[in-house]
Amino acid sequence: MDGDRVPSGDSMHRFILGCASVAGVTVIAVVIGLLLGAVKCIVPMNLASYGVGKRTGAFLAWERSNLTSCKVRRFCCRLNRFPPFVRSWVKENTCCGMFLLILLFGFGVTLMCAGVKYIYGGSGAEEPYRVDGEYSQFTLLTMTYDARLWNLKMYVKHYSRCSSVKEIVVVWNKGIPPKLSDFDSAVPIRIRVEPKNSLNNRFKMDAFIRTRAVLELDDDIMMTCNDIERGFMVWRKHPERIVGFYPRLIDGCPLKYRAEKFARSHNGYNMILTGAAFVDSHYAFRRYWADDVKPGRDLVDNYFNCEDVLLNYLYANSSTARTVDYVKPAWAIDTSKFSGAAISKDTRAHYRIRSRCLEKFSKMYGSLTGRKWEFGSREDGWDL
Repeated sequence: MDGDRVPSGDSMHRFILGCASVAGVTVIAVVIGLLLGAVKCIVPMNLASYGVGKRTGAFLAWERSNLTSCKVRRFCCRLNRFPPFVRSWVKENTCCGMFLLILLFGFGVTLMCAGVKYIYGGSGAEEPYRVDGEYSQFTLLTMTYDARLWNLKMYVKHYSRCSSVKEIVVVWNKGIPPKLSDFDSAVPIRIRVEPKNSLNNRFKMDAFIRTRAVLELDDDIMMTCNDIERGFMVWRKHPERIVGFYPRLIDGCPLKYRAEKFARSHNGYNMILTGAAFVDSHYAFRRYWADDVKPGRDLVDNYFNCEDVLLNYLYANSSTARTVDYVKPAWAIDTSKFSGAAISKDTRAHYRIRSRCLEKFSKMYGSLTGRKWEFGSREDGWDL
């Protein structure tokens, strides 16, 4: 295990694998050149340079090794004499030749990437970011059920390798919970079985969570550890905000829930979806379960939707300052598309319900309209 708790293997072993990969690329390049006739192996009859002054004894001894040089010349001559039928396969105007060249080229690129990764890539763990010269950690929390176990296993294996993850908490809403031995995790993992299948369980107060920062991250979202680390650094600078990766703009009359494209077209946002967001567990969970929020929680249970919308309203109307921050991920993959276990598969119906939530929450807790923060407003440039 290295400093980031990620199994990285022996450093010398990784270096040898990297050098072997680079050597393989060199061989492939030479083979392609020989097949195309663009490379010829030529060994001069005499590699010594005359008339350049006195030669050293070592150089003269090497020059006299005629037997070795003859063998090298013979080997190179044989390489130059590829059978005509082999060279006919790699003519650029034939499908067979093009396929072989593309195959060799692709294999060479793969080997080169592997070589660079082994030599310079370390363990593959992303370096955490410092804030005021210090590191910190957060709890990763996800909510799921039995039909999404395939997603969850891949999720745990990937995110447990992220540097700043202290613990993974799985909120199990429905079905028979898995065993801890079912997961390949580099950090402690805890399964919290809930008696009721409710989306409100996402923000349930948990005395066993030992970090102030909690990353609420759906089990069907895959993104790089570096994006997670960047989001965590932004949150540490502004722990009073919801810092996440999916922005929305709530505006217009009547209120209508729209996708990120709407926020981009209006160059601003006032909501961050908590399917992928950092929150302050001390504040967010207590506020969400306050007595005056019970009507909102009941609405979440009735619609089986909108728990993230509710939390944004609670944040926004408890302060006049900025309450959300966006970090753009390099890439994100929705793995539920592969398993067919997506919760909100019908987008139109999903958006229709969330539009109703906007209207009701605006009456209960105040409006979000009039609040907007532009993309690219931070100096780090991570919110473009």
